[in-house]
Amino acid sequence: MKNWKFQVFIAAFFAIILNTSLSASGQQVEKSQIKETIDGKEYYLHFVKQGETLYNIARAYNITVDDIFKSNEASRDGIRPGNVLKIPVDLKNTGPEKQPEKPKEAFFYHIVKKQETLYGLSKQYNVKIEAIQNLNPDISGDLREGETIKIPEATEVTKVTSTPVPENTAIHIILEGETLYAIAREYNVTTGEIINANPGINAQDLDIGQKIVIPNQNQAVKAEEETTIDKLDPFKTHTVEKGETLYSIAREHAVSVDTLKKYNDGLTVNLYIGQKISIPQSTTDKSYLIYTPDRKEELEEIASKYRIDSKEVSEINPGISKKVKKGQVVKIPVEVQEPEKNEPLKNEEEQFTLQNDFPCPIHPSARLRTYNIALMIPLFLQEVDSLEKYRERGLESTSDMISFRFLNFYAGFKMAVDSMESAGMKINLFVYDVDNDLSKVSQVLQKSELSSMDLIVGPLYAKSFARVANFAKTFQIPIVNPLSTREEIIGNNPYVYKIKPAEEVQTDLMVNYLLENYPKSNIVLVRHNKYKYQPTISYIRNNLNAKRPGHVMVPNSKIAALIKKSEQNSIFTENKLFEKEQINHSLTDSSWISNLVKEVIYVDDSLPGLEMNLSKIRNNIVVAISDDLVFTKDLMSQLNKLHLDHQITVFGLPDWNSFQDMETNQLLNLHVHTFTASIVDYSDHNIVRWIEIYRKQFHTEPTAGNFAFDGFDTGWYFLNALYRYGTGFRECTRNFNPNLIQSKFRFESKEGNGFQNVYWNMGKYEDYSYKRVTLQHFISDN
Repeated sequence: MKNWKFQVFIAAFFAIILNTSLSASGQQVEKSQIKETIDGKEYYLHFVKQGETLYNIARAYNITVDDIFKSNEASRDGIRPGNVLKIPVDLKNTGPEKQPEKPKEAFFYHIVKKQETLYGLSKQYNVKIEAIQNLNPDISGDLREGETIKIPEATEVTKVTSTPVPENTAIHIILEGETLYAIAREYNVTTGEIINANPGINAQDLDIGQKIVIPNQNQAVKAEEETTIDKLDPFKTHTVEKGETLYSIAREHAVSVDTLKKYNDGLTVNLYIGQKISIPQSTTDKSYLIYTPDRKEELEEIASKYRIDSKEVSEINPGISKKVKKGQVVKIPVEVQEPEKNEPLKNEEEQFTLQNDFPCPIHPSARLRTYNIALMIPLFLQEVDSLEKYRERGLESTSDMISFRFLNFYAGFKMAVDSMESAGMKINLFVYDVDNDLSKVSQVLQKSELSSMDLIVGPLYAKSFARVANFAKTFQIPIVNPLSTREEIIGNNPYVYKIKPAEEVQTDLMVNYLLENYPKSNIVLVRHNKYKYQPTISYIRNNLNAKRPGHVMVPNSKIAALIKKSEQNSIFTENKLFEKEQINHSLTDSSWISNLVKEVIYVDDSLPGLEMNLSKIRNNIVVAISDDLVFTKDLMSQLNKLHLDHQITVFGLPDWNSFQDMETNQLLNLHVHTFTASIVDYSDHNIVRWIEIYRKQFHTEPTAGNFAFDGFDTGWYFLNALYRYGTGFRECTRNFNPNLIQSKFRFESKEGNGFQNVYWNMGKYEDYSYKRVTLQHFISDN
């Protein structure tokens, strides 16, 4: 993304938006300067920053967390950076209900994060554990992630007195990627001593720039506070570079991914450039590292993690048993080897060339094993009476049979399997007839072979997929949903892959595209009425106004030419009257024009309001946000009437490609741009060749509508991932980018959830065809 181009009148606000977070316990939240009237009530639009909590936001606006909940129902499930909250300006207008009286014991709400404890919360908010328990009599000792609990506001009685900071202290400023454990080792103190010297510190969520006190610089560490691990495994720091993954770093340093996570609190697969990772190292002349299991493990299991013989582990650990206890120290012998060179796949002529621009190294044993793949699609085989009857009816008569609705998905997937097998991959493909009948799902889940699958694709129906996804999570099997657009399917299941991208991503992509390509054009946002899509409109307008120049200069010579063409003595546009005589006297000069984004509510402004906001002297970008076909067709008709006197380019959101019966000449005249999950480039030689093979093999035409391309792209992507990286491919899919037919897959995930494809194509109507537009894909990694 380009740097922010601040305008004077909103510079302060957007500086706040981009500012790095302060400490989570003392976060200073700045009030928004943007106000919007929604449903007759006035709100601040607050853009949530990294580190902000509902409690701190509520305090900044002098309201309660309950007040935020009333205007933002979705915030009850938590907030994240980039969310937009409606903050009531006047609490009297937020609803007919009276504001609740402040309870005798003031409190605020906290949404429990992963691995948070009552002890940690008591330290974070400087209150006693008993005070939290008194306000929440129903909570247990083990908090549940996502649970909402009450936290008492600290009083003189409940405040925890800080431990006096000893002499010989130092102040440490948190750098990007640092953990409390790494800081403790750097200063030769324990994490407990740092926590005691910094009451309220959140050890799991340090903020860049946060200042913490380091106690007792010259005091020796007490013997009882040193563990065997501290003595045996000194650390070195690895700084993450571009393209590195957790898996590649683990291989580079000959440790397991689990070991890296164990010694780096909060470490996930989502790395960022410059992040610091502590690497456990050997402390003697012998090459070994230290492994400490967090549960009882078989020695064979530990050895297999490091791909060594268990006998080598036994030799370097005299007296160790076959079953290693939790917390027991195990030395792992290390033999540093040169990494293998990445050999490209030798594909047949009809296969795509697999790109490998992502440096996640090929797993050495990935190509040696046989992979079990489960494909679960609805075939409705009970509908097919007999193969003979099918032959009598002929292929043409099967189009109305539900049995053949998803057969083309199987055909496309099978082509990917055949291509990978010809490249040397060993595959056992299991095809299951699974539809929306849960009894069928239960029968399939009882199959003895299913728990040994390396990949499950499908089922395609929601209830069936949910049931199988739970099974996949239990057995840690990656499972792919190729057709669903519902984001909730990836929730709380890190093994789910969702291929169809969510519509919400389109907004950021379009804003970025307009900033890159139309910084000085007249942008008009159009919606049907004032109620629907209001937050989206506000988000687009505020971002464009913040990052585009506040005004532009239009040459008077251009304005004079337009006046002459109109055969009038003046033209009125851009809310200004340009007179012929005045313009002709200053042809070498330019005219000042406001560059702020305009908005049209069509039900109120209709055609005159739309025309008034269009420019006759600049290119017009009309962003129309609608899911109503009737409104969209009427808007397109009116814009088409105006395009002769105005240069107009239309961007349609969110799913205009689903609209039927749109006039082709209007789409072309208005240069309509839309987002689409798939575009097939029929000029690509590889794709044309693939289609020819498909026709020859299956005697039918592959199209997006019959899921043939979906089947191939799904199979081609995930089979290649397995063949290159083995069953641990989940560490490598974030930027794994093989050639596909319809689109690209760019998977992103949040901690604890599955992977969602965030890649959208943009297409435009030009020369009587729909063509792909090159699009800069910027997605927040927050």
